[in-house]
Amino acid sequence: MSKGWISVHRELQEHWLWKEKREFSKLEAWFDILLTVNHSEQKVMIKNTLFIVKRGDSIKSLDTWANRWNWNKSKVRRFLNLLQNDSMIVTKNEHKTTRITVCKYDSYQDARNADETQVKRKRNADETQMTPNNNDNNINKENKENNVVEKENTLHDVETLKKHYLSKERVLNAVINDKQNKVKDLQDLKYKLDLHCKDLTQQGRYSEKWLEFTKYFINSLRIGKFDKKEVSQINSRSFSL
Repeated sequence: MSKGWISVHRELQEHWLWKEKREFSKLEAWFDILLTVNHSEQKVMIKNTLFIVKRGDSIKSLDTWANRWNWNKSKVRRFLNLLQNDSMIVTKNEHKTTRITVCKYDSYQDARNADETQVKRKRNADETQMTPNNNDNNINKENKENNVVEKENTLHDVETLKKHYLSKERVLNAVINDKQNKVKDLQDLKYKLDLHCKDLTQQGRYSEKWLEFTKYFINSLRIGKFDKKEVSQINSRSFSL
């Protein structure tokens, strides 16, 4: 049997294949739980009752799960009992709803987001050194470069940041799909990213930190920084990026 894992984004639940009207299989229902439970602690109000929903928890009712999976309530209850008996989840009856806690939730998450111990990190590093190949080396190099750009509290020239931004396909899709950003398509996003870099350069900001670069870009999109009037001002000078 193959070992290892793949990361699956929660946006899968918005895909037309996932949204197809059907009766879920047990595997699909389990997968839906993993995609739906909280990835961070939040407060949720249900019928004037405030709940603390922790990482790996959900407080959806049995009726809600039944509607999602095209099951009846009794089948949902039997399925959750089955998962609990196999130590996959823990259920708890709450006022007006049911709390589900996924056991070992962090084991299903990307290692970058899970709270790994130093022992696990060392083991992963040792395994990488034992089975090297050119493709893995290229991926590790790219990940290292990404971490340098995104995590270090240092400045990078805007051209480097622009190229890094364009390499992040998931980020680009998220920006395009968010109507607040007023971006038509990928071509429009690239055009506005170029304008963003020109705008920074005009302000004398030839280098930026990654977080400030991305935040300023999104804010500029949402306030219409790149509408016709503003664009004419940005293009009033010629800059070669």
